[in-house]
Amino acid sequence: MTLYVAQPLSRLKIRDLAADMRDALGAKDVKEFPVMEFLEHILPQVDPDFIYHIMPIHEMGGHYGLAIPQDHTILLREDVYDGAVKGMPRHRFTVAHEIGHYFLHTPSRVAFARGSAAKNVPPYLNPEWQANTFAGELLAPPNVIKGMNIFEIMSQCKVSRQVAEIQMRDC
Repeated sequence: MTLYVAQPLSRLKIRDLAADMRDALGAKDVKEFPVMEFLEHILPQVDPDFIYHIMPIHEMGGHYGLAIPQDHTILLREDVYDGAVKGMPRHRFTVAHEIGHYFLHTPSRVAFARGSAAKNVPPYLNPEWQANTFAGELLAPPNVIKGMNIFEIMSQCKVSRQVAEIQMRDC
């Protein structure tokens, strides 16, 4: 079994990175983070080499999206892209997740864990946990969801129930 491990990041550190990103965009208190505007218009300004590709479902297989930071690229399955454009929570999360990989997991920040070490990777070293945490913090940060119930978080931040529950529990 082979698994990637990332440089350690706590939820608090990831929360700070997402908050800094929101602040830089002037979106600190925005309930529905403009994830597609960020992908299509802001990210190319931050990284002039950045490109994204909308890929046919058959070419992506089981992957909804892939971030390839060393190539300045994010690939999104066409149904995910279309769903995110329509504001569908699951697909908005996928785009935010790939943006998290893009910023958090450059080649110098990721390595292989092999054998028994791969089975015992703690969450703070797991790139998937880190990208999921980043997506949740970007889409529904504590300062935005404070005082909201699950349904308000879901509808106003356009996130799934699972994301709303995790963010509410961990803020």
